Amino acid sequence: MDKSSGKWLVITEKPSVANDIVKVLGGFSKKTDYFESDTFVVTWAIGHLFELLSPEEINPLYKRWLLQDLPILPEKFEYKPKKGQTERTNHIKSLSKRKDVLGFINACDAGREGELIFREIFDFCHQDKPFKRVWLQSLTPQAIQKEFKLPRNGIDFNSLADAARCRMESDWLIGINGTRGVTRRLKTKNMKGAWSVGRVQTPTLALIVQREMDYIRHRSEIYYTIEAQFSAATHQYNAFWYDPNFSLPLSNEESVFQKEKDDRIFSKEKLDSIIQEIGLFKHESFAHETRKESKEIAPTLFDLTSLQREANRKFGMPASRTLQAAQRLYEKHKVLTYPRTDSKYLPTEYEKIVPELLSKYSKNNKEYGAFCKKILNHGLLNKQRIFDDAKVSDHFAIIPTGEMPSDKIDGDDARIFDLVMRRFLAAFMPYAVWAKVERITVVHNQHFRTRVQDLEIPGWREIYGLDSQEESQLPKLDENNPED
Repeated sequence: MDKSSGKWLVITEKPSVANDIVKVLGGFSKKTDYFESDTFVVTWAIGHLFELLSPEEINPLYKRWLLQDLPILPEKFEYKPKKGQTERTNHIKSLSKRKDVLGFINACDAGREGELIFREIFDFCHQDKPFKRVWLQSLTPQAIQKEFKLPRNGIDFNSLADAARCRMESDWLIGINGTRGVTRRLKTKNMKGAWSVGRVQTPTLALIVQREMDYIRHRSEIYYTIEAQFSAATHQYNAFWYDPNFSLPLSNEESVFQKEKDDRIFSKEKLDSIIQEIGLFKHESFAHETRKESKEIAPTLFDLTSLQREANRKFGMPASRTLQAAQRLYEKHKVLTYPRTDSKYLPTEYEKIVPELLSKYSKNNKEYGAFCKKILNHGLLNKQRIFDDAKVSDHFAIIPTGEMPSDKIDGDDARIFDLVMRRFLAAFMPYAVWAKVERITVVHNQHFRTRVQDLEIPGWREIYGLDSQEESQLPKLDENNPED
């Protein structure tokens, strides 16, 4: 950027990001609430500094919650500084008015809300100065230097800003009108407070209520299963009784708590009858089996939602804790890319970057180094499932940045980094090969079933410490010999 004609006012979403930028770009002096160099003035917001005016601030008549006033549809949505943020907003505005400030650089988070935070500040400053955008997918020194060397045109992100405003205004419209309308209809004289309605909270609550009602309607019922042990020529195995003619009752096809299954017996008389028949014909059993090879391709990379699900499944971590850990790994430790993403793909330009990342970890990380070398030796696999520009919007998948994790990363942060790192490596590894086995053993008219799957070639599952010796194995059946 041109250093001779003035300075650019850089606005970040958090003070920590401002500090990162200042350290990487260098040449700054610390002022009271900002940093300054020959080229930049860097200051920060603290999340959203503004909020929409409440109905009563738009029109005093709306202080009364009357149904005839609904719906409240402002001709124009106006903003005000949040409580306690007036000093900060005025500080940023005063910096923007400086004669040596050429324009703004939006360095808020690379996402919809980050764009809105900046646009609210930009509108509040009432300046005709231009603005640019740095899109920081990671906070490594290389990423910061690259973005500030060639910042993007701010107007290219107008659609993202419009989407952010639309989200905020729709939340306001649904929340204000819904809350007032429902409260007026349902509130009793003895009730305090309001019936809260929201664009996200109300359908989410409906899902929870529906599931709770399913539990309330459910009635437990005793059922039985039969497990038997059989002897083949070379081994023994267990099998469970089932009804080969079972069909699900039409009334239960959509039930969450479907009780009827082909291996459940609800009648004690039927149970006794089956056991008696087995006892009479226990030496007249025959078996046959099918073995199907199944190839399991490596999983896709993480987006935020899939990362949160995996962390909950593996560690019992709630979604909020997972996001907090991923955010720290992005902002504080610089070892992960931007976590608030809905994409599981990488841009095609990363086909050249991924080997560079693998090379770094192969040399400097004992835990993942061997896997990195293996991938580098056979080349990147599954590329058509990973690199796709059409499926990358604002952000790409969550991947490691190439920065080495320090000993200070522990607890939730260490667990989340390990999840992302192993998923990243697994995505480029060969498929795993399973043998899916179903063995049917028949005792007179009664059928028993054994289902197992053997991991024959670990493939990508090797990264998770699994091999074929750890999986349940069922030797092949010699069908020329009847079961004993």
